[in-house]
This record gives sequence, structure tokens and C-alpha cells, in this order.
Amino acid sequence: MPSVIVTKRDLWPPNMVKSMQLLDAVLREQDRATVMDPRGGIVPTCPRLIAVVLLKGDSGRHYRLSIRDMDDTGLHCSFTVEGARWRTDLMTPYKTGAAVASLCLQSTQHDLPAGDRAVTLVLSLLRDRQTAMRIPLLGQFMAADRALLKGIGMFTDEGPMPDFDEPDEFDFPPVDIEPEEFEFPPDEEEPEDPHEWTMLDELYHAPRAQPPVEAPVQAPEQEAPPTQEQILLRAADEAAEVGLEHIAEALRALA
Repeated sequence: MPSVIVTKRDLWPPNMVKSMQLLDAVLREQDRATVMDPRGGIVPTCPRLIAVVLLKGDSGRHYRLSIRDMDDTGLHCSFTVEGARWRTDLMTPYKTGAAVASLCLQSTQHDLPAGDRAVTLVLSLLRDRQTAMRIPLLGQFMAADRALLKGIGMFTDEGPMPDFDEPDEFDFPPVDIEPEEFEFPPDEEEPEDPHEWTMLDELYHAPRAQPPVEAPVQAPEQEAPPTQEQILLRAADEAAEVGLEHIAEALRALA
């Protein structure tokens, strides 16, 4: 039941109309986004429901974004994001035990019109693998298999919450799943960069090891031999110490 985005209502101000036109333009450019008829029954219908969009993230997960105009003026809109592994699980209204979980994701730009905020959510969900790097709850949803989603009501910043209609205490077992089991589409192989520095280059161009250079051993400086004058004066001093003054005077005279 594909449809189009409602871009104008009687009580909407001009900025709301422009923002919904922006949302419509963005969705038309996305091949993984489908606008559904709000009256089609895939979510509980009400006069305040103005848009329902199905999205497929680059992880392969599917999302349903619902927008409600709470006061018919476009100034107070609410957003609901639900996720599932199968698109068919999002084609009917949520009920207890369904393999669908709500995601506590909201745009923080509350001063912007609803269409601008919706664009932020749409682009974030389409690039869900990148978004999950900064929003852990989205990564937890992507890691949960379909059977596990049946017991989860909502993913929040505090962790997964049980379906509120379940009487038993909810226990979220640790998920030990290899990356290939996420069923992510295989990444396209990037062409090799011919200028990329490889380990082979590292080994080939590395400077050759040089033998350690030993510092030259400096020979101790030899004392200069005493001069004849020094020898005579030393002998004169020794002679004077033993009382041979006349010999000491003679040696000093020779020096």
C-alpha cells in the first residue's frame, strides 16, 4: 500500500509545510524507503497519524517510522520507531509476542519542525550500522535474532526491556554471535591502493641493521716525568728532613 507524504494541512504553519516537503523529497530519493498509507492498518489508525514509513537499513534490518501530529498544528509531533528482522513483521499492527521491538530513538533537535526531525531519523536508520557505533541500543537490536525479539518490548539506553504483557521476569541472555551470522550484506571489495605501504615494503625498505659501534677506549694520560730541577728540590727536602742541612743547601744551589 505505497502512498505519499502529506505535505500540507489547514492548520500547519509555513515552516511545517516546508519541512514535510523536505521529508517527501528525501524519501523519494531513497530506494530503501517506502511511504505507506497511514490508513492502511499496519499501525493503529487515528486522525493524528500523518505518516508511516518503512525503511531498510544497510545492515538488512527493517524499521517502521510513524509520525503523529498531537495537536493538528504540526508544532507538537511524536515519533515511534519499531524494528524487525523481517519486513513482513512490520506489515501488521504490533501485538504481544510479535517479532517487533520498539526502539527508544528520538531526534534531539526539538526546535526544528517535524519534517526536519524525521529526515534525521530516516537517514540514521538507513545507515544503521554507522549509527549503531554511537547509539548502543541500536547495536543491541541488530544483534538480536528474530526469536529473541519476540520477548523484547523495547530497546532503551538502559538495555532491552521485556514485553510488558509477559508475566515472567525477563532475562536477556548474552548474545554470542559471530559477525557473519548477522546476515549483513557483504562489503564490496575495495581496489588495492598501488601506493599503499605494505609489510613487504616495511621489510624491504627498512634500514639494514648496523653492528654496534664501540666507543674507542682512551688510554689513560701518562704523567710527564719530573724535571731535573724538581728531582733536586725533592732530594733537598728529604735531606733537610734528616738533618743534612749542608747537603740540602748544596742540592738547592744546583737546582
